Amino acid sequence: MRILLVFLMLCFSFGSDARVVNPVGIMNEAEDYLLVNPAQSIVLLENMGKPEELPEHLFIRWHIIAMRASVPTNQMSRLIDSLKAVFSARQSPHFRSQITTILSALGIWLRREQYYSDAQTSLDCSYKYAQNDRQRLTLTNSLALVAREQGNHSKARALYARSRILAEQLQQTPVLAMIENNLGALALDEGKVDEAERLFRQALNDYQEVDKRSGKISAGINLLLVFLIKEQTMNYQRLIGPTSRLTSIFPNQSKQALLSWLQARFEQLQGSSPDDKLKLSLTVAYEELESDTVRAWVHKYLAPKLEVEVTRPLLPVKKSFDEEWFKAVKVCDWE
Repeated sequence: MRILLVFLMLCFSFGSDARVVNPVGIMNEAEDYLLVNPAQSIVLLENMGKPEELPEHLFIRWHIIAMRASVPTNQMSRLIDSLKAVFSARQSPHFRSQITTILSALGIWLRREQYYSDAQTSLDCSYKYAQNDRQRLTLTNSLALVAREQGNHSKARALYARSRILAEQLQQTPVLAMIENNLGALALDEGKVDEAERLFRQALNDYQEVDKRSGKISAGINLLLVFLIKEQTMNYQRLIGPTSRLTSIFPNQSKQALLSWLQARFEQLQGSSPDDKLKLSLTVAYEELESDTVRAWVHKYLAPKLEVEVTRPLLPVKKSFDEEWFKAVKVCDWE
């Protein structure tokens, strides 16, 4: 009878929904999905209910997992919502214990939104509090991306070179693959197609070795673009199947948009020119691409061949991020 009474009290206190009873277990599962299917991580988090009803440490953890899932799925609005949420608890020791991860995510969002100077500020502060070489590697890569998107290729190459040496020393294959993929993108920016192909191939091989799906998609799509630039349709056909299948189960609208451009160019090389309806859909897809650097690739290598009128990306206008809580990031004192 006593056991039954305790059971009924637990049910009354926590409710019959196991998701409420065991938020830690669900967050553990959501973290496990980050590598293989971050979209599922988001589903699990959303099914938990309102994160603001969780204890503070779990509230912050919920949003950090959401941030980490938002980047590979390119959900920037979700990322900034979680950043705003955790900064509301910035006086908490739980917030401060995760400051490197939080500021790294903020730096990514600021870069994607073209707040380049503020992205540099956030990433520099994150680097200040980095606790290990793995974090420093990731942050150096992010700083190189900021330099690249500002057109400072020499700085980006120097940062990548520094990271590459450390990644090799630490035998960090996932980070090494990320560096190779980004160096390939840098080579493609500069029109060095053969160099880009070599680096994308190496990145894809490394991502396959560690079975990182988001990396396999990114390097795979980049390599598909190179194959089409070189009109290597047989190589394209070999790679498009596994890459498109991965992309379909790893939702990322910007990757899907790029795939639609690639497939249109492949079909053209096979003798099927795009009609007006397809050209219109490609124009819409152009705006859904991940960044201006990717749009620049499409504008240069694909749009002229397909005779689709799109606007070349303009140089970014310098702008500042002016949220009140960002002042604390500029001060960078989280001791």
